[in-house]
Amino acid sequence: MVQDRTHSFAGLIAPVTKSEFIDKYWGKSTLVLHRTEPDYFGSLFSLADLDACLMTAANRSSKILQVIPPPSSGRSSILTSVSALSKDRLYDAYLSGDTIRLLGVEKVWPPFELLAADVREALDVEIGFNLFLTPPNSQGFPTHVDTLDSFIVQIAGAKQWYIWDPIYDRPLGSQRSNELVAGMKWAEEELTLRDKPVLKAGDVAYLPRGFFHKAVAGDEFSLHVTISFHPLTWVDFFGRAVELAAMEDLELRQDLPPGFVQDREKQEHMSLVFAHLLDRLSKTLSFEATLGSLVDEQVSARTFPPDGHFSVLAGLDEIGPNSTVNRRSGLACLVENAGSTAVIRFGPKRVEGPKGILSTLEFIRDHRTFRVRDLPDSVSLNSKITLVRRLIRDGLLRPV
Repeated sequence: MVQDRTHSFAGLIAPVTKSEFIDKYWGKSTLVLHRTEPDYFGSLFSLADLDACLMTAANRSSKILQVIPPPSSGRSSILTSVSALSKDRLYDAYLSGDTIRLLGVEKVWPPFELLAADVREALDVEIGFNLFLTPPNSQGFPTHVDTLDSFIVQIAGAKQWYIWDPIYDRPLGSQRSNELVAGMKWAEEELTLRDKPVLKAGDVAYLPRGFFHKAVAGDEFSLHVTISFHPLTWVDFFGRAVELAAMEDLELRQDLPPGFVQDREKQEHMSLVFAHLLDRLSKTLSFEATLGSLVDEQVSARTFPPDGHFSVLAGLDEIGPNSTVNRRSGLACLVENAGSTAVIRFGPKRVEGPKGILSTLEFIRDHRTFRVRDLPDSVSLNSKITLVRRLIRDGLLRPV
């Protein structure tokens, strides 16, 4: 199965390239892509798919359905499970001007999960897809700021967006950061308007976290998906580094002294311990161990995409020396030299072989697409075919 262009990160941001996006826009500036192809995302989702998506989502007990009245209505939004709200009530809410929001739709709609897998791999981020259906001449959320970066993917209809510059750059997603942003005093008229694009079907916008925004539907409805993601920050990196150091350092694992909140003497002693630990950490924190821990976690957490792999398994015996294969979307792999053996790990799986295949595994790690016969000659042609078939069977590779 050839992956549709709109199920990929490259297709999402085209004609901007990945390197251009990261260099010019990632965390720095908004990006608006206007296309003249209303059906650009037709294979990804459509308004006609919404009922089927809701039917699938009804099997989940979590509260993923939100009904959002216009800001001026005086009514409160409702967050519930899909099964708890009948279709006729949803229809009535929509016809009354309410926005229908479905959270985490990548978990219930395979084309969204294919796109999510590719975005995860491209940007090394965790992702959530939220679907918004807004009726004509209505608005969901009032002007606000998010602590998540996001892509706005206009599926159908149109929406007028207003985007203002931040007053606090790159807020974190932590509770304290959220409280800091929420406590800032601002008025819409005091913000600096950066852009007010009308997103039509096929268009995409990128909003770094911290940018104020709101969106209003005009004379037609709007159906869009917000792809939200929070990249790992240096705060996360140092947090992991200290956590790893504490695994080997008893003093870091000691409790703070009981009563420190109001005991000045204990606070003064804590300041000495803090300075002592800070000095020691500057010498013992390991960049390599921290990086390795995060990479290992990322590789292990990425799951197999819904890309029709059973049909590939059915034709496994057809893989030969001239077959071209590639790594499945969203997966990353690690190669390890384990003494007398070589190991390649991906998702929940690991494939182990003799040390002589180490360079072959490294080639597979470093080449997303390759022909079976082009693998290094450190193994025989029959061994190349056997290895590729094994990696297809276990889920890392698939034929092009």
